[in-house]
Amino acid sequence: MTSLRRIDAERLTPMDASSLLGIPYELVLRYVRELEGEGSIEIERKAGRLYFSAAHLELIKRHHEKRPQGSKFRVEGNADLHQHVLQDLKTLASTLEAMAKLARVRCKELIKAPACSTTWISTLPVAGLTLRKPIQVSVVSDGKAFSAFCGDTGSTATGRNRPDAVRALRQRLAAEYVYLDQLATLSAEEAERLATLRQLIRDPEREPIP
Repeated sequence: MTSLRRIDAERLTPMDASSLLGIPYELVLRYVRELEGEGSIEIERKAGRLYFSAAHLELIKRHHEKRPQGSKFRVEGNADLHQHVLQDLKTLASTLEAMAKLARVRCKELIKAPACSTTWISTLPVAGLTLRKPIQVSVVSDGKAFSAFCGDTGSTATGRNRPDAVRALRQRLAAEYVYLDQLATLSAEEAERLATLRQLIRDPEREPIP
């Protein structure tokens, strides 16, 4: 719960990078191997551990966004299977009056699309940090992975299922706040982002004493 408080902004671990980017830990390691194989990145290794810098995070993020699972989420379902079933139904409906009722039922099932689920988060996985008010999170899926998106912060995280995606988003918000809060100097973009997060996150260590 408190490990995020010890983030070293200049030497991030793979778990730190996963939390900051909202990308599953195993994908972070996979992307590192791919980028190193391309000669696009050099990762510091010490005592068998990997360490990242802010520049590495940007490279990993761009690499992730080029991947289908990181950039595009489609409605759940098997499109090819739906096409075959629909064709079968057209044939049945045109030749057998007795099958017309069944065909209409099957067609109704085909046009039903899985709705985007919505939930609210009110806590963060770091001791001392709380949300000033619950914020809305939407979750969609491509049938293989799930993506949780928060419109209030513009943050996205992925997971193997809906709870996992929401948990990763909470982790990412907390990690991003702690990371930016510990930077000695901030760019204009980073300062703006930190200000946005402070509007949503209550941090007793940064609140003015009444």
